[in-house]
Amino acid sequence: MKRLFLIGLYGLCLLLAACGGSGSSSSGDPAPSPNPGGPDEPGETVWADGEIQVLSNRADLISGGDALINIVVEEPALLEGARVSVGGQDAGADLQRTGDTLSGLITGLAEGGNTVTVTLADGSLLQRSLVNHPIGGPVFSGPQIGPWTCTNAAAEDAFCNQPAEYRFKYVPADRLQALLTGFDPMNPGLPAAFQDYDPDNPPPADQIARVTTDQDVAVPFIVRVETGVINRDRYQIMALYQPDQPWNALAPQPQWNGKLLIHHGGNVGVSYGPGEPPNGDIAGTAPEGAEMLLGDSVSVALGRGFITLSTAQANLGHNVNLVTAAESLMMAKERIVEQYGPLRYTIGTGCSGGAIAQQHIANAYPGIYQGLIVQCSYPDVWTTASQFADYNLLSRYFGNQLPESPTDLLSVITSLLTSGTLPALQWSAFYGHLPLNPVVSDLAFFPSAYPTQDDCPGLADGVPLYHPEEQPDGLRCGLIDYMVNQFGTRPPSVWSANEQALGRGFAGIPLDNVGVQYGLQALRDGTITPGQFLTVNREIGGFDVDIRHQPERTRADPEALRNAYRTGAINTAEHLANVPIIDLRGPDPGLAHDAYHSWQMRERLIRTQGHADNHVIWFGAFPLAGDTVYTTEALLVMDRWLSDIEADPEPGTIEEKVVARKPIQARDRCLSVSSLLGADGPIVPFTGNLLYPDPLIPGLDLSLLPPPPPELGVVVDAVTAQVCGLDLSALGLPGIVGDLLSPITDIVAGLQQTVVQTRFGTPRTVAGDDITTLVNKCQLKPVDPADYPSGLLSGIPDPDAFVAQVAEIFPDGVCDYSQPGVEQVPTETWLQYGTAEQVITGGAPLTGDAGDSRQGWASPAFGVGL
Repeated sequence: MKRLFLIGLYGLCLLLAACGGSGSSSSGDPAPSPNPGGPDEPGETVWADGEIQVLSNRADLISGGDALINIVVEEPALLEGARVSVGGQDAGADLQRTGDTLSGLITGLAEGGNTVTVTLADGSLLQRSLVNHPIGGPVFSGPQIGPWTCTNAAAEDAFCNQPAEYRFKYVPADRLQALLTGFDPMNPGLPAAFQDYDPDNPPPADQIARVTTDQDVAVPFIVRVETGVINRDRYQIMALYQPDQPWNALAPQPQWNGKLLIHHGGNVGVSYGPGEPPNGDIAGTAPEGAEMLLGDSVSVALGRGFITLSTAQANLGHNVNLVTAAESLMMAKERIVEQYGPLRYTIGTGCSGGAIAQQHIANAYPGIYQGLIVQCSYPDVWTTASQFADYNLLSRYFGNQLPESPTDLLSVITSLLTSGTLPALQWSAFYGHLPLNPVVSDLAFFPSAYPTQDDCPGLADGVPLYHPEEQPDGLRCGLIDYMVNQFGTRPPSVWSANEQALGRGFAGIPLDNVGVQYGLQALRDGTITPGQFLTVNREIGGFDVDIRHQPERTRADPEALRNAYRTGAINTAEHLANVPIIDLRGPDPGLAHDAYHSWQMRERLIRTQGHADNHVIWFGAFPLAGDTVYTTEALLVMDRWLSDIEADPEPGTIEEKVVARKPIQARDRCLSVSSLLGADGPIVPFTGNLLYPDPLIPGLDLSLLPPPPPELGVVVDAVTAQVCGLDLSALGLPGIVGDLLSPITDIVAGLQQTVVQTRFGTPRTVAGDDITTLVNKCQLKPVDPADYPSGLLSGIPDPDAFVAQVAEIFPDGVCDYSQPGVEQVPTETWLQYGTAEQVITGGAPLTGDAGDSRQGWASPAFGVGL
């Protein structure tokens, strides 16, 4: 009877083409085929009750030919002597029992669909399908940017693939002595915190610092640095490592705590060859050795037992394409799970572009991070691009630009004198910011948007670059064209002469300023005159497809605009409730990182999830980053936050637990004073890593001070918050008192936010948009006289005549910011963009059944496994 039942079940499986315990196969894979030779009769197959879990990634996104699997069956005794094959060939898995499961790294996966078969002790089988992609990519990003020039000497093919390389570093026992002896007056700068370590000729043991991890494992502070190439670009993995001990995914060295820290670089840019993985917290740009002064959560994380990761493609200054950035992190995490072991959770850290990468990827590719630490942040590239495009247009009009050459000085001075606005004061009224910041932003970032470049990073010699007149068929080296898989190409109806001659459209533009009334709020406030308002809006113009100035306003390409939203290039923040975020922010009067962006992201969270309880802002006096100890302190608080979520046994969603398990230290702050009172402190403000985790001066042990009650820090933060926010509610005053004082405190609070926090606006907020600034192209409404002041004092004695002039400038209407943006749609997660040969423009959801996979990315509490 049992045999008849099994034969019937086998027939049903064939009909459904979905045999195997997990019942999972990816779209396009060959159906798992039965192996003959079961336990009863030759040619008969018996299927076991169980499943094959793929721990290291989604079962349909595997790369590099190997995968870490876990085998679960109803009768664990059947795991004894089990064998694994791929496509009928031995997979070479070094299977190990872990309790009632069997785990191992399988190899020999061919590119494309693979059938993995597990033969159990009684001859019964488990099967499932995996889809393997080349380690050189792509996995889900579609056709790769080209041409690509491999610059790594060990490259073995056109995808820059090479064997992984390993080296070691160590922290000296006496950091002060190392600092003094390592200082070279002929080469000013601080010696690095780590020194080279040669396993064949190591320094004496007493010259190597010892460290105790957060799991109370004490080891010498020696770090192994793994470097290699994934997805055609470099990656770096660092781990606290004992060179004389083995390590594999099923038996990691005991000092690893199962946690991962990903650190990023800053800026925005493109490249056509491999880059270097970034290091450091402050956008990866701090000079080596500066971590002692400027803070460094990377070395602190290593000492606590974390593994750290960085990839060149997740450095926006090297690769602005956030899809390939996410792809590189996914592939690198897969390698870590396969070579080092399954992860408990992953934290991101980084400033500027490093903050954009985290917030974008967490929203569009949830699961890669479980917690975010962002510094000097922006929410995304492409609403920020609107801000910088407006800066460029306004600065061009005002003549507020640096001369490109001595001969250009006269024209700049002429523009300044003839713009019809008062320098600085009235410029700020249009910019929404002090003039220095728009100029710096324009010089630092906007040139990357131009498809014409004098020097295109990474491009091999001899490759012609685009020039509208001299080389119209050359490579367009700009941010927008680098995103062509996501944005799509322009339709023939709007092709320029060059596009018509080439017979193809360039990448679509997701930027627009049609209907934007620059300076509207300044007009209402009386900071600018009606004549200035009319003149600027009449003459400001926009950009053409070559990002050249034109008299007409910039018109977004509808497909590109819609795709910018749905792909997450514009961060609409729908999918961030599952990650805690600590935002580190300092004042910025002119360094191109407006402080308001922290509150911009907070408001986007409130709009989408109804609260911002997972979002914490730490403000401080140190420019951009708040305080030199914030990155270290934020790592400790985020670690506590995530470990509490991980340990929570109660039912509930990850979104609920992110809020419910929020530690007392995860609260808004205005100054870093309460660092002295933290649970991991005292951490002295503005000391970087000089005193933490170990004092630079031996014998100075601040941890010997008695720990204060955590509630004291709450009180300190509530009191110091009055410095830059006048948050009387934090002081617990009766509501009636706050109501009576609000006419005064609201004014003072606004002044504090501007003067202390430098929370300025943007040209779009001055034009009527709200702080979220999610509208890259506005819906239009007829010109309304109620939008403008009237009367003799306003300078508009004849409102009808003034409105007629506005309508002449805006014949199709003006922006209606009470409406959602044109083509604004929610972000869709885990989109894929085709194969190496064929693009799916704008992306499509991943299809196929990837169940019972990716459990190795995080503990079950985080809901990452599929």
